[in-house]
Amino acid sequence: MSALLVGGYGPDMGGAGRGIVTASAGLPGGVELIAECPSPSWLTVRGDRLVATLEGEGGLAWFVRTDAGWAPDGVVATGGHWPCHAAFLDDDTVAVACYGDGAVVVVRHGEEAPLQRLEGTGSGPLPAQEGPHAHHVHVLPDGRVLTLDLGADRLHVHRRTEDGLLERIDSLPLPEGTGPRDLLALPSGELALLGEWSCELLILDPAGVEFEIVQILALPGATPGADQAAALGLSADGRHLYAGLRGADLVAVVSLDADGARPLGAVPSGGAWPRHLLVDGELLHVANQRSDRVSTFRIGADGIPEPLGETAVAAPTCLARA
Repeated sequence: MSALLVGGYGPDMGGAGRGIVTASAGLPGGVELIAECPSPSWLTVRGDRLVATLEGEGGLAWFVRTDAGWAPDGVVATGGHWPCHAAFLDDDTVAVACYGDGAVVVVRHGEEAPLQRLEGTGSGPLPAQEGPHAHHVHVLPDGRVLTLDLGADRLHVHRRTEDGLLERIDSLPLPEGTGPRDLLALPSGELALLGEWSCELLILDPAGVEFEIVQILALPGATPGADQAAALGLSADGRHLYAGLRGADLVAVVSLDADGARPLGAVPSGGAWPRHLLVDGELLHVANQRSDRVSTFRIGADGIPEPLGETAVAAPTCLARA
């Protein structure tokens, strides 16, 4: 098992975290603070670069891998409110989703200010959907860049221009009250989309111009209106999906085969408020934000996670491979 990078909330976001830590989750080994920074709520790694969204202060922090570990490599203000997710567009450029104001911001390493800001618009039927809330960025193999708006029930489609910016070429409506939060590529070429508010899994076909919804599945163990679905993970063999359910504090398990997705069941998340999860080989790690721990499970041959151990980490919100 590789070491984990763990980001989480600090005092400016109601947590007690001090920055980014490494952990051998669920197994012998300590937790080490490797970068002190305020509320690095999302982490993403590409090669020897790491970026962290500093959600409370609206920044994006860059780090570079050295022989001694991860070294700070600059911070830029995104200009967005509550940046919560980011994805590399290339080695030097990142797109950032800002939950608070719904903006999507493009940032290039070494620049003092963002290159681009795409405004969010729209709303949904639920009280928490009073306005746009961008929450995810996903890059397709063909180069199209997808962003999810949890507040407006929209999937936005972009292409990159010659100067590396994003051009929005389509905006696809999703069922009202879905609250699209997370997106994951499946071995079939389809996409799994997680609805935070509907507690549903939507299977999308991204071929062509229109994104066809080929299946909608209620997550096992979830109660819409009481629970908030939080994150998706895919088993190493591509046969099972996992989704965190905040409220019920469960991990929903879904089976995937040629006939589509079907519910298998749900298991306790090992703590409270499973904000994020990560599959690492036969292990499943769950960031239980409100119980200050990362819980680790061994995935059985039937796809069902079995508890293995836990590691104390303050207000964990994101897990990444070191």
